[in-house]
Amino acid sequence: MIDVSVVVTTHNRRQILPQAVQSILHQRDVAIELVVVNDGSTDGTHLWLDRLAAADPRVKVVHHATPRFISGARNAGIAHAAGRWVAFCDDDDLWAPGKLAAQLAAMRDSGARWACAGVAVVDESLQIIGHCQIVKGDVLAELLASNRIPACSSVIAERDLLREVGGFDPGLRGSEDWDLWIRLAQQSPLAAVDRPLVAYRLGQQTLSTNIDAMREGRLVIAERYATQVASSRVEPDVAGHQRYLARQLLQGGERLRPASIFAALAFKHGRWRELPRVAAALIAPRLLYRIGQRRAAAAVPEPWRREVEHWLQPIRDASPASQRQSGAWGVTSELQA
Repeated sequence: MIDVSVVVTTHNRRQILPQAVQSILHQRDVAIELVVVNDGSTDGTHLWLDRLAAADPRVKVVHHATPRFISGARNAGIAHAAGRWVAFCDDDDLWAPGKLAAQLAAMRDSGARWACAGVAVVDESLQIIGHCQIVKGDVLAELLASNRIPACSSVIAERDLLREVGGFDPGLRGSEDWDLWIRLAQQSPLAAVDRPLVAYRLGQQTLSTNIDAMREGRLVIAERYATQVASSRVEPDVAGHQRYLARQLLQGGERLRPASIFAALAFKHGRWRELPRVAAALIAPRLLYRIGQRRAAAAVPEPWRREVEHWLQPIRDASPASQRQSGAWGVTSELQA
């Protein structure tokens, strides 16, 4: 019997997808199925996934001839899920081997119908550059203020609950996960495993660099839940969201847009410490981003760093060459080719 259906959506990530798949298929003490939704890829992902499904009966593949985008693809994965629980993993993220087992135990202990886990932020070479700790319990007020869930790849939820609340909103191209978390929090408290069980990879292809979609998504969410925000006397963290967008723009090397955001934070929100970042963004945006990343990396608690290194180092070591030689991660050389 399947305990957890893991939904992975992918689009033209043939080179990076196998790492995510491998970390999922090596979950311990949990019966899983892996539902991969190939959302209109044109880079050979189709053939690789078909070979994988033929080699491993736990793998189910859903092919979309044309992209349905992230919400539509995730909803397709939920529709094909057979397990009581559905977990999400982005195609560039990675899991610790005990991630799902720890979350199932947390939900059993608390009676919650969904859970998340702590996140280690890593760069494209899988070096640790930050971390995100988590909240738990009744998190609705926190979520109405801002998205407190560190990554979609950290979430697992009861399949029936996901269907009850309607899944992801296909009309949103940004912040669609945040919208769903609010609806889940309306129905159930959140269980949490405050350990770094997810590696969230920051790279140039990260979906969250679509700033306009994220900004539009936040406006939709603000309007959609305005009544609840007012009745709960919650103060939406608009400034925090704007600063997050500015950091994403700096990562891409933009100058004018992040500079204007920092200026607005200073003059409209009274965050005067942001004022020096206006000039820095205009002169050296990527340097400013790297400085912020170095500070974030230095703030990672040492116990978290040790735990992440314990399960992340084998993934770093499992190069395609070593996988062909040793069969590491259980993926055959034919599938790696």
